[in-house]
Amino acid sequence: MHMRQKSLFLAAYACSGMAALIYEVNWTRLLTLYVGHSTAAASTVVAAFMGGLALGSVLGGRVAPRLTVQQCLYAYISLECFAALIAVVMPYELQVVTPLLGRSYRDGAGGALFLAIRVLSCAAVVTVPAVAIGATFPMVVRWFVDARDHPGRAGGELYAANTAGASAGALAAGFVLIPALGVRGATLVGVAASGLAALGVLMVVRGGTGEAVAQSRPRSPARPRRGPAESYERQWLAPVALGISGFAALMCEIVWTRVVSLVAGPTTYAFSATVTAFIGGITLGSALGSRVAGRTRRPALWLAAALTWAAIAASWASTLAGGYLPRLIAHQVTASPGRFRQVLLRYAVAAALMLPAAAGLGAAFPLALAMAGTGQPRVARRFSVVNAVNTLGAIAGSLVAGFLAIRSLGLQDTVRVVSALLILDGLVVITWGRLSKNARLVGFVATAAAVAVLIRVPRWDRALLASGAYKYAAYLEDEDDLESALTAGQLLYDRDGAASTVSVKRLTGALSLAIDGKIDASNAGDMLTQKLLAHLPLLLHPDPHEVCVIGLGSGVTLGSALLHPIARADVLEISPEVVEASRYFAADNRNALEDPRTHLIVGDGRSHLLLSSRSYDVIISEPSNPWMAGVAALFTREFFTAVRARLRPGGLICQWAHAYDITDGDLRSIVATFSSVFPDSTMWLIGESDVLLVASTGPLDSHIADLARRWQRPGIAADLSTVSALEPFALWSLFAGGPEEMKRYGTGAAIQSDDRMALEFSAPRALSSGAASGNASTLLQLLGPQGGPPVIRLARARAGATEWRHRGAMLLAESEHATAYDAYAKASSLDPHDPAALDGLVKTAVASHKETPALDVLKSLHRMHPRVPAILIATSKLLAASGFTEQAIAAARDACDIEPVEPAALEQLASIFGDVGDADQLATVVEKLQRVQPDVARTRYYAAAVRFIRGQAAEALQLSQQAIALDPRYASAHNLVGAIHASLGQQKDARNALLTALRLNPRDSAPYLNLGLLELTANNRAAAAGYFAEALSLMPATILSSVDLPAPFSPTQACVSPSRTAKLTPPSARTAPKDL
Repeated sequence: MHMRQKSLFLAAYACSGMAALIYEVNWTRLLTLYVGHSTAAASTVVAAFMGGLALGSVLGGRVAPRLTVQQCLYAYISLECFAALIAVVMPYELQVVTPLLGRSYRDGAGGALFLAIRVLSCAAVVTVPAVAIGATFPMVVRWFVDARDHPGRAGGELYAANTAGASAGALAAGFVLIPALGVRGATLVGVAASGLAALGVLMVVRGGTGEAVAQSRPRSPARPRRGPAESYERQWLAPVALGISGFAALMCEIVWTRVVSLVAGPTTYAFSATVTAFIGGITLGSALGSRVAGRTRRPALWLAAALTWAAIAASWASTLAGGYLPRLIAHQVTASPGRFRQVLLRYAVAAALMLPAAAGLGAAFPLALAMAGTGQPRVARRFSVVNAVNTLGAIAGSLVAGFLAIRSLGLQDTVRVVSALLILDGLVVITWGRLSKNARLVGFVATAAAVAVLIRVPRWDRALLASGAYKYAAYLEDEDDLESALTAGQLLYDRDGAASTVSVKRLTGALSLAIDGKIDASNAGDMLTQKLLAHLPLLLHPDPHEVCVIGLGSGVTLGSALLHPIARADVLEISPEVVEASRYFAADNRNALEDPRTHLIVGDGRSHLLLSSRSYDVIISEPSNPWMAGVAALFTREFFTAVRARLRPGGLICQWAHAYDITDGDLRSIVATFSSVFPDSTMWLIGESDVLLVASTGPLDSHIADLARRWQRPGIAADLSTVSALEPFALWSLFAGGPEEMKRYGTGAAIQSDDRMALEFSAPRALSSGAASGNASTLLQLLGPQGGPPVIRLARARAGATEWRHRGAMLLAESEHATAYDAYAKASSLDPHDPAALDGLVKTAVASHKETPALDVLKSLHRMHPRVPAILIATSKLLAASGFTEQAIAAARDACDIEPVEPAALEQLASIFGDVGDADQLATVVEKLQRVQPDVARTRYYAAAVRFIRGQAAEALQLSQQAIALDPRYASAHNLVGAIHASLGQQKDARNALLTALRLNPRDSAPYLNLGLLELTANNRAAAAGYFAEALSLMPATILSSVDLPAPFSPTQACVSPSRTAKLTPPSARTAPKDL
């Protein structure tokens, strides 16, 4: 064989591998759109594909020995062309099997029947072309290997070429082809690669490489015949070794894909990077292994070495995955946020950690082939059997990992199982392979070393892995305390599922539910959005009976939907772990899953709409962000079309989208896609973060007007009041556009489709760049002062200070500080005597870094209303929060001059003097307060603070307890009691009082700080670190670092003023998204 012919043949086979991987990726994407994006569905598709490869390898191995060499090459060409043809017609085949899937689905109750039909459908669609692809291996082996004296080396070269092409295919499909060309375009590229493979082999055939050429190949010196023992070894040992390694390899790949998603972010790039790196490692290993196989007389020894190396490398990667890797990524995110190339680098680094193990697994293949065959006539058949067993092992590994191991054992212990299996595999080869005593002894020593490495792998830092460092580290200020800030709080639930890792954390009194570290729901800043997802469409519907909720999350949306007079609520949740985690929010969702009207379906929401025959009055779609892998399928035209098909006449859809971490073009594309299916659509904007797209099968104007009447449904007003939505104006004020505005906003934007699903690839770029800070302002400008339906215009015109203050409180509760500030500013301008509006103005100004414009507003109000103490008190609070203590004192004194007995002005002065620790000035103010309001808890509290600052602990304790007697829920008084007990060395009483303060007000940093000091004094460093971390999450690192932690309790630190307005955040601090 000439070198040019050999190179041409290997290049052709590399093109075949590239085409095969492109087909596999494309077919998996296509089929999961129909059978679901669940792990079970994806595993079924992959198993059907790989099963076809194994079957094709066996069948081809039986046929190849009966053909001439030239016939094998022509058969290869035919098989390659057949696979390409099937790839082109695949979408049409899926349309044929969809009705069959629908009949077996039975509205989610299909059970085993649906699973069986899904398997059969995948087999019918995917297995046939996969058989053709699998059969190409023995055909090329027949020509390339059969007449050579080093079959292991030859087989390894083929395997290396094919996997090199596969790695290139994975890289191209995931990063270039599908984003740029869509699935159809990528398929055509795969067809072109298949055509190049067929053409290359045809050129080899036409170049005169028939049987005569095969027989005339130069032969190397004959190798010695091996004895009976080695022949026995070849019969079973090679297939067994490769079967176990195939099982371990696919488990390893699946687990590592999940690890990369967890530490670098669950985008589509995590899968692409992992598959590319893994197959690239196999390519490297098989290339090296083929060289060794062509030179060694003892392939069993090298095979055992390769397997043991893979085991050690997997353990090493596991050691880094649980601590070092997330720390590295967290610091890299902090150092260089906003650069997509840095994001890709994270994926590359995380995925590459598995490359050494993959190289060991790749080397095992040619070494096993060297054991399986020599220059015997039926080497193609032997190799095909070994290849088929390896593939069957891979199928079993993928199914066990996806259905059993990860969920039962968790990610880390599944990696342990992989390492243990590889150690066992190597031990089998060492024990049964034909080795010398010395070689066997060396093998046992290496095995012992691998076991030692496995045993010494430390447990993973689950709190750090669940922290979403890849996303949230960019919003933290102090890189030195980065890990403490990320892991602050208590991890209540942490479960590795087949598709994602789900966790529930309690931090400063709030619960949050995270998927792969990304917070998807909470009972703090997300409550308004979660409730309005249900209330808004259901209030717009005149008589809703059946509701479908896609995405359970915390269950709050479902709980709010059940307050309406509906008969049935179908809930689609793809993750069993999310269902478990939602039970931690039972108090917030009113045990929604236990309601007899709730029908929980653990499955894919899109597939349910496609395959179900049930129709609904309202469909609520609340997926995660579209930058997460698979979620973009819930933002395409085909999905919205499926939604419309399931709506009853007059039915409504409420679709969640986000205005943060998304580019202007992507958000316009979502709106344009939605409007293309629902022309009579509306858009509602919650602060600067969340967008609700609401549409019906007809116009909504009359239903918007009827919202006030339906507000009176039992339980609705009470539920909305928990998020400070106190009247219909609260909802009307969120209206951002109707059909005309949405059409204008979406003009020229791309329509999202299943074929391209561009959002899945563009959204992660926006996430890394911190895009979209201006999306909300753009949306707010759409409507204009005279825009919207008549009821919206009338509501805005009639709204007074109370309505605008209520809107501000509603948005403040949602942590939408900037838009809440605007509402409070409007309320203050309408009624400058309203202390609640002014107080809200100050709080939101500090939180949104609008201190300067807020001060200008207050100065303007003061010029127009110079005799209103409330304006001066608000000015004092703002100045104090901004660090201008003297000016704050002066403003508060001016308020006292206007109204000497105004308690609020005196309390503001007391607050300032308490914060700075000026006991004498504070005592003077307290004397006035005692004359004005002697039996008020705040007065006793400030009197206690004076005594505590002066070192009179006993009197301070008595006065603090009097304050608590007057107001048992006065958190600051409990905090002061705790600090006093701690100063007296009464640790148990101090801890109880401080914990009570936390229970009453978990958003105050002072009790956390005091508890941290208390635990540090008691030498409980771990507990102290936890409390300090929570304090750090509530107050800037610059302030916390000024606290002398090892020192005894300081009265000025313990006596945090009860009237502090907000967390003081430096203007340079980065602003985190709402889900932080």
